[in-house]
Amino acid sequence: QRKVCKIVFVSAILLTGFIVKAQENLASKLGLPDNAKMLIIHADDLGVAHSENMASFQATEKGSVNSASVMMPTPWVMEVAEYAVSHADTHDFGLHLVLSSEWKNYKWGPVSSIDQVPSLIDKHGYFHSNCESEINVKEVEAELRAQIDQAYSMGIIPTHLDSHMGCLFQNQELIEIYLKMGQVYKLPVLITNQFPLALIEKYDVKVVLEDVLMISPGQYANGLDNYYIDAIKGLKPGLSTILIHTAYDNDELKGMTVDHPDWGSAWRQKDYDYFTSLKCRELLEKENIHLVTWRQIKEVYFPKINLH
Repeated sequence: QRKVCKIVFVSAILLTGFIVKAQENLASKLGLPDNAKMLIIHADDLGVAHSENMASFQATEKGSVNSASVMMPTPWVMEVAEYAVSHADTHDFGLHLVLSSEWKNYKWGPVSSIDQVPSLIDKHGYFHSNCESEINVKEVEAELRAQIDQAYSMGIIPTHLDSHMGCLFQNQELIEIYLKMGQVYKLPVLITNQFPLALIEKYDVKVVLEDVLMISPGQYANGLDNYYIDAIKGLKPGLSTILIHTAYDNDELKGMTVDHPDWGSAWRQKDYDYFTSLKCRELLEKENIHLVTWRQIKEVYFPKINLH
């Protein structure tokens, strides 16, 4: 037991050292102090609805949101592609890699032909409602490649990869496929210090985040603004991200999120309201938070690489 504890302790030290060095290296490359508090304010779920797209575009242009990620299988993705092409030099859109379709009456399926990925779909041909662990890993890789390739074909040049609902973080096999996609397509991936150091080194991951922050239903009940104020004030030196969902509380979003109040229509409107507010901008300045983007990180570690 002492030997196991010692191994775990040593591994934790090694990982901490790796992260500190990586964060200092990133800060230096961005021209920031080694102890800078770097933050990505990131809007998930672009493509799910017109309301989601419009609010997210507005939040990045007028608010404090500086990054977003796109769900390629969703119905409104063409609108995102059009925006990305017309803002080719400024947008920061990654890919929110999708293996699930969680809403009650609003569904999507794989980018791949459904006969190629049978373990990923339900009896109607849609993704499963929740993250499914009993899926074929070869089919997962094929579908992820299809999503990434489709983004490039539509003119979306992704700045990073992350995982919708964390479905790719369930077990080591799926994590390895996820990290492999970053390695193959030369893209940064969202990972934290909870990932095994061995995998971080195996897939030559360049950046490990200090914190990934997202409000939970319990925290939402205690006040959305209160959570974000405390989160920003409590940021540690290094790179962190706050994951949000910006949309308008209109009939479209109410229909999409019916019977699903968590991360629902009203919640997304409040995310939009806070991160487009003056009080948010002033708090970021007061706390000396440096807003950075995945686009900047990609340019640091994968300069001028475009595989398509």
